[in-house]
Amino acid sequence: MIAAMDRVLEIGGYAAGYCGRLFAQSGYEVVRLESPPAPAWTSQEAQDIYLHAGKRRIATPSPALTAEMAAQADVVVVEAESADAVAALGFDDWRTPVKVAITPFGRSGPKRNWRATPHVLLAMGGYTNLMGDPGRAPLSLPGHYVEFQSGGFAFAAANACRLANERNSIDIGMLEVVMALSQFTTVMWHCGRTVRSRHGSDFWSVVPTNLFKCADGWVYINIVPGFWDPFTVFLDMPELLVDDRFATNESRMRNRDALHAIVGEALASREKAEIGRRAEECRIPLGVVQSFDDVLADSHLAEREVWQQVETPRGALRSPRPSWRIHGAPRPAPKLAELDSRSGAGFRNRVESAACTGLAKQTRTSPAAHTTAEGPLRELRILDLTHVWAGPLATRILADLGAEVVKIEAPMGRGPREYRGGLPLGGWLGGEPPAQEPWNVNAIFVKLQRNKKSVAVDLKQDAGRALFLDLVREADVVMENFSARAMPSLGLGYEQLRTANPKIIHVSMPGYGQSGPYRDRVAFGPTVEPMSGLTTVMGYGPDEPRNTAMALMDPITAVQATAAVMDAVRYRERTGKGAFVEMSLHEGGVTFCGPWLVEAQLGAERIVRHGNRHPEMAPHGVYRCAGEDAWVAVACRHDDDWRALRGLVEGLPAGAGLEARFAAHDAIDEAIAAWTRRRPKADAAQLLQAAGVPAGPVNITPDMTADPQVRARGFFVPLEPGPTPMPGNPIKMAGIGSDDWTPCPRLGADNRAVLKDWLDYDDSRVAVLESAGVLVDKPPK
Repeated sequence: MIAAMDRVLEIGGYAAGYCGRLFAQSGYEVVRLESPPAPAWTSQEAQDIYLHAGKRRIATPSPALTAEMAAQADVVVVEAESADAVAALGFDDWRTPVKVAITPFGRSGPKRNWRATPHVLLAMGGYTNLMGDPGRAPLSLPGHYVEFQSGGFAFAAANACRLANERNSIDIGMLEVVMALSQFTTVMWHCGRTVRSRHGSDFWSVVPTNLFKCADGWVYINIVPGFWDPFTVFLDMPELLVDDRFATNESRMRNRDALHAIVGEALASREKAEIGRRAEECRIPLGVVQSFDDVLADSHLAEREVWQQVETPRGALRSPRPSWRIHGAPRPAPKLAELDSRSGAGFRNRVESAACTGLAKQTRTSPAAHTTAEGPLRELRILDLTHVWAGPLATRILADLGAEVVKIEAPMGRGPREYRGGLPLGGWLGGEPPAQEPWNVNAIFVKLQRNKKSVAVDLKQDAGRALFLDLVREADVVMENFSARAMPSLGLGYEQLRTANPKIIHVSMPGYGQSGPYRDRVAFGPTVEPMSGLTTVMGYGPDEPRNTAMALMDPITAVQATAAVMDAVRYRERTGKGAFVEMSLHEGGVTFCGPWLVEAQLGAERIVRHGNRHPEMAPHGVYRCAGEDAWVAVACRHDDDWRALRGLVEGLPAGAGLEARFAAHDAIDEAIAAWTRRRPKADAAQLLQAAGVPAGPVNITPDMTADPQVRARGFFVPLEPGPTPMPGNPIKMAGIGSDDWTPCPRLGADNRAVLKDWLDYDDSRVAVLESAGVLVDKPPK
């Protein structure tokens, strides 16, 4: 049976719009019920072209039409400004099989009706405190990161329920989305009592890692210790190798200013194109800061067919496709439809919805012993070869939704057997260097591995590769984020995987993709970021660009990889075909920047670095409060917010309109800062919220974990030893939760169980593999 294509109803703002975009780009019928637009970072025209091409759009829907459309839909996605606003729509009465509500704080908890913008949520979620320079106001991330990431979670959750043929009502709080995508700030606090601070574009633990000015722009360099020697070759400065000041990363950190001065002088007269070529030759991680025009002209992106032509009233414009490609699957040609004002407009197919067939159960060698979390994806088996952040985060999200994720680990993948001194970036579980098994208690690694199983196998041995291919025969998905050359060099490329299992889905996530001029470049999240165009709008002003210092491409790509798996599995359910799914960190960032890339083709007047201001809101800023490095984020969305602010803060000018507020922004900022400086940040936020103004404290990690809202919703879960609370899953729905979650497994803990359950290997066969060092449960050295 061919599974039905869903009909998707979309209501609300940019998070719902992004979720609907993913459905539309995957070939589903999407109808959007228009609502008044929220303030955007680009023109509304650019937003519409990016988000709504390929959808039908209905203007001014009545409550009766909304209910009628919801009754016809298979999935409805609603974004509203509060929990009460969701209820007021009649959401709880709709009988749609899968319903998703996206709100700033979720539908429960004491702050469920607080007012918020992405600016406020980024502050409360721990991002803003890390961006910008020490001693200056923290920087808020421009763009629609919060909404797009929330929409990505909504897409994954809705598809998981449809795959399981389960009815469900899904609650996604945007604050928890932000917190779920933190890097390693929470474990640094819980395991080392260290609060990560901001360092401009620098990275406090690795030197040199920073933005450097060159003859015609900027470049970002990220030299971790293993790249120091080729970096000196890149600079044509072999003398640095024998300079005691720079002999180790620790000594380079002590002499950071001197080294930055040397690097800055070496690059100042070079052009960025030459620097990029030289970096590629020397294989060091470096990214050129590209404008959005540069991104649109990038030959690598063109060769990889990143752009799709969107038919608009202005003619054809380019917009980035979703960051993944299912090779061989058709992509719809999107067109921006005009608004339909007919009151009776509905879905094209008005017959009763065909039920999704559900996730097909493959013929297994033996019945699965599913000991990980329950959830709608409980029939899905994933072999996880991923490492660092983007890949493991994607598989963690899938595991939280119930997928059986088996982490295939290299024998030395968690580090050496003996503790050799030093402190991992995130610290140790329990806070102290371990007396035993140090490889199993690195907090950064552990944070991303819950609900998974561990099989530690040496893929460099023939027997290890044969074992892996045996597992592939029983799997649904293989995920990896190695370099483009890694899997083929092991003899485990897609062709080999497909030979073992014609229905396998192989998701490959190299930094720059499997093809194109940049295929073999070294890619880290911070160096890929400027290549996406984001640095064009990130910073304090025209001449002060900044890197986000968050490796932002990783969480963006992680959420998109989760969506890609859902898309590919549903494609297999419809067609019976396996798939090669390709994506990259680079294209993840380009997709995030989509509205700006469309805007660049429309005139680009709004593409500037605004600092903490906003092109469609005023006032909009981060204001100092009482206490050391204490701040509050404030945003006025419209005239009602402004009137509420004027009723609370003395000294504000009388002008009411947006243009008047823009003209007086400096004076408004001074008045707000005079008011906030007299109050602790939590008190200032509480008073502003009580008056009706969107505001939130710029939280550090202890503030995040103590927030009454996330505590009430049980977001941080003390699952790991310590106990060490870990960020939970922002998807709240029946059938999933943390009660049955399992902590990070020890290295190789599931070797025997998985090989018995999946392959029916007996103990003697496993013992042979163990004695040969093919299977391990501790690092070999």
